Amino acid sequence: MDQHVRLPIRLLPRRGAQIPLILFFGAFLGFAIFWTVSAAVTTDTRSFSDSSDTEFWLSRLFPLFGVPFILIGAGGIASAVLKLLPGSPYYHLEINADGLLVRSLFKQKRYGWRELPPFNTLERRRRTKNGTRIDWYTVAMEGAPLEPGMKAGATHQCEVLRIFADEYGAKNGQQDAADLAAWLNHLRDLARDNRLSSNEQVRVPSGFVANAATSPSPLGGRTERMQTVVRR
Repeated sequence: MDQHVRLPIRLLPRRGAQIPLILFFGAFLGFAIFWTVSAAVTTDTRSFSDSSDTEFWLSRLFPLFGVPFILIGAGGIASAVLKLLPGSPYYHLEINADGLLVRSLFKQKRYGWRELPPFNTLERRRRTKNGTRIDWYTVAMEGAPLEPGMKAGATHQCEVLRIFADEYGAKNGQQDAADLAAWLNHLRDLARDNRLSSNEQVRVPSGFVANAATSPSPLGGRTERMQTVVRR
């Protein structure tokens, strides 16, 4: 069921989705370390008649090929762990009376309601070794000038904002994207009609209630996940 929460609201990454990522990148990191160490040990046990030989130096550098994979594994684990921190201070989507704030580890970007075009859903298909994977996004698109070579009368849109709705929703990507688009469009309409105040009580769709938190005040404070209390 939907719940009414006072602005500003912070949508936090789904905690359950981080555990598989930690396990995957943990295994990835372990294998990368094992390969790098094995390559280094093998290199040390080999003998070369001439230390200036090109083969000698290439063999010394060979274990370093494992370093980028170690960094990828460590980075993946770190990213998932940071999303599990209370209030997810480095990864979240904040919704307030002025617009949206998208926060990632190294940057944050604000979008005003009056500058944002309407939201819609976007289906993205990509092939993997296990078949075709479908991801659903909530996107804000606006019209853009035609590019060279495009026919007269054709339409061309530019993506202003893309949100991976399933990151904050209830595990059903298509429904999450549609619900988030409808919710943001409703808030956008209220804001553009000057009917959205800074402490407004707004409806949070049921799929996002579990991951909605009260956002800390500008002066600081603790971010707390909302209790699932249904208002009838």
